[in-house]
Amino acid sequence: MKKIILLICAAMMMAGCTTTKTEGSGIKGKSASVKTGKRVIVDYQGATLGKEVPDWVVQLVEGQYSQQVLSKVMPGLEGKKVFVTLGRGDNLDFVQNWSDLVDIETEVAGTLERVAGKACESAMNGQSKASGKQYEPSEITRTVNMYRASLVNVRLSGLEKIATYWLETQVIEDKKVTADYFEYYAVWAMDEKLFDMQLKQAMSKIDDTTTQSQELKSVVSSKLKQSVAISNNDSVKNEADDFIVNN
Repeated sequence: MKKIILLICAAMMMAGCTTTKTEGSGIKGKSASVKTGKRVIVDYQGATLGKEVPDWVVQLVEGQYSQQVLSKVMPGLEGKKVFVTLGRGDNLDFVQNWSDLVDIETEVAGTLERVAGKACESAMNGQSKASGKQYEPSEITRTVNMYRASLVNVRLSGLEKIATYWLETQVIEDKKVTADYFEYYAVWAMDEKLFDMQLKQAMSKIDDTTTQSQELKSVVSSKLKQSVAISNNDSVKNEADDFIVNN
């Protein structure tokens, strides 16, 4: 399972950011293309200078967001909680301006709140199915709201942006370009033990006095330690949420 928080946002910055030095991927210059299904990368940061796409970016394009994967191509990630932000936009200036204003702590809190609610509801429905005893709708609503309230104001300390990169991507269908947009990746990290402690503290007031509530709390906590996504695109956001909740 992916042990990071993935934030897919409306748009993010491009210019003036450094990238982590890693061994080259072999993908170089304007002729480079990285295919992920129907998506093709047609331009990227450093292409005009003949630079290669870093291996860590290739992993992100392929959907590999976990610390276990990225630590093999990015130094210094051992013992870290990794967060990846993916921004999309059709204008680089807009992408950069959005990133200059983004509040990563607020974005993470909102995402944790949303995913906790969905994971809680899914877990309670699973408990009902396993036991044959249905929860009252009002009980599910009350519990979901309790989880969401516990996480909405959480602010993680210690987050550090360690690498950024932009790409221009085209979507190809039936040999025709149906979309052309920029993607911006940023890798954030914080001490993993600190993240676990802050998450535990945020959830400390959630009721766990019964066996079922203890099981529920354990399930939701586990889900929140996996990949989490934020997006202005509902289909992207829902797809990311479903991956967490159903795996």
